[in-house]
Amino acid sequence: MSHRATRQPWVVHLAGWALGSLLLAACAPAAPAPSTGAPAQPQPPAGPVRGGTVTEVRFADASTIQPLLIQDTASRAYEIKHYNAPLLRYDPESLVLGTKDAVAESFELSPDGLRVTFKLRGDVKWSDGRPITAQDYKFTLDKMKDPNVQFPYRALYARIERAEAPDDRTIIFFLSELFCPTLGYIADINPLPKHIFENLDINDNPFNQKPVVGSGPFLLKEWVKDSYATFVANENFYLGRPLLDSWTIKIVRDQNVAFSQFKSGEADFVELRAQDYAEAKALPNAQVVQYYAATSAWTYIGFNMRKEPLNDLRVRQALSYAVDRQLLIERVRFGRARPTQGIVTPSNWAYSDDVTKFTYDMAKANQLLDEAGWRRPPNNPQGLRQKDGKELRMRIFYNTGNIEREQIATIMQAQAKQLGIELEVIGEEFQAYVDRVTRRFDMELFILGWSSGLDPSGTENIWVTGKAQNSTGFSNPRVDELYPKAATVPGCKESDRKSLYAEISKLVTAEAPYIFLYENEILYGLSNRIQPVSFGKLVNTSRDTRYWQWSSKTGK
Repeated sequence: MSHRATRQPWVVHLAGWALGSLLLAACAPAAPAPSTGAPAQPQPPAGPVRGGTVTEVRFADASTIQPLLIQDTASRAYEIKHYNAPLLRYDPESLVLGTKDAVAESFELSPDGLRVTFKLRGDVKWSDGRPITAQDYKFTLDKMKDPNVQFPYRALYARIERAEAPDDRTIIFFLSELFCPTLGYIADINPLPKHIFENLDINDNPFNQKPVVGSGPFLLKEWVKDSYATFVANENFYLGRPLLDSWTIKIVRDQNVAFSQFKSGEADFVELRAQDYAEAKALPNAQVVQYYAATSAWTYIGFNMRKEPLNDLRVRQALSYAVDRQLLIERVRFGRARPTQGIVTPSNWAYSDDVTKFTYDMAKANQLLDEAGWRRPPNNPQGLRQKDGKELRMRIFYNTGNIEREQIATIMQAQAKQLGIELEVIGEEFQAYVDRVTRRFDMELFILGWSSGLDPSGTENIWVTGKAQNSTGFSNPRVDELYPKAATVPGCKESDRKSLYAEISKLVTAEAPYIFLYENEILYGLSNRIQPVSFGKLVNTSRDTRYWQWSSKTGK
């Protein structure tokens, strides 16, 4: 995972484009060759070539292609190919939200901030040739707000009361109160074709897995679960047919297989493990993309605070002190990460360093466990800690195939053993794992990652009592009070909002619901055959990554 998704609040990763010089070199015209008197050889085309395919390799398959049910990045990677018609888009470099390459040709915000009116372009079509209209966006918002639809981000859209579509090219959104990140949330409404889904159960229908109509640059042609999914160019994509003919996502067993296929040329595009970075950089047939993204990505160990013994703050603090973040960064990420200890990462505008920090301190960890009543047997100082005749045993879960998370789990297991805690490491298939930690809550510790949006308001879904992605069971009345305040600050000044998110971060970290580990440097391997357009400052599962402009230099 990175989990959840990647909607504006959570989709699923300020940062520079680390290979700017490489891309410039790839785009520069070739120097003239010296004359040899031999017949002139055919020269490659001067501009992007039409045709060809990209094969992307992943080790976690999607669960659905229904935009309203997605909360993981594997599914988001499928969605943004097939459905991709936002009213507004972020510029990947400036991060400015506007109408460039978007479906809206203009928009107007009312003086009181309670109404936003969009005018749609007149040339936008679904893949079946029918126009994409304001009614499609209204229908989608209606379904997002329908309590019968299992939309995991419904609470985040509570302030957008309704939408009206007075004609096919006009849609008006009405708000119950000023909401600072309104435009970002509206931009993340990915419309469903009303003429397909109007009379269907959004939660359960065949088109969730096999959609026949789409709006994105590529359309799903075939999906063999846990094997591959093939997408073909959409001739009716509103920004023009993509240069590539098709895009295939292959599902493999784990990250070792993924990298092996990339090295052999079987795959063109792969998310790299940090341990493979140096080898990938040395490959003659590859280019490496690396950056810290404004839509930050980070890794953590979560605690299920609903269950004993993790409902005791001292136990959570002890485990937090037992983690050497720098060691993890060196061993697991080979230095390609930076430690983080708050609810937003250093890349985000709302970052604050004024949080409760747990530096590596095994003596402190042991002291806290003693204070919590978990003591080693007097006759066995190396044995498991006990309390009321019960030994201190817990489980730590991760998703199989993610070798970095498996490494974190085994390192955590060894650290726990030093404390007198038996920690059983359990790997689980990705979708079953997501169900465990987001619905059944049958776990003690769990390792996951988040890929965040640009506005921290979406973290409300993690930290407010009872919200859809609150896997830990965290609950703090002051945090519940501060989140709506931070999203509705009069005037929406960034500095005012930042101070409130700083207070939230301080309150959350004081209760140690997570072991905040590190912010990942984003690493991708890309075949030299592929000419991408800059990722900018967004992760590749962002709808604003311009896949429709990618091309194959060979047309194959």
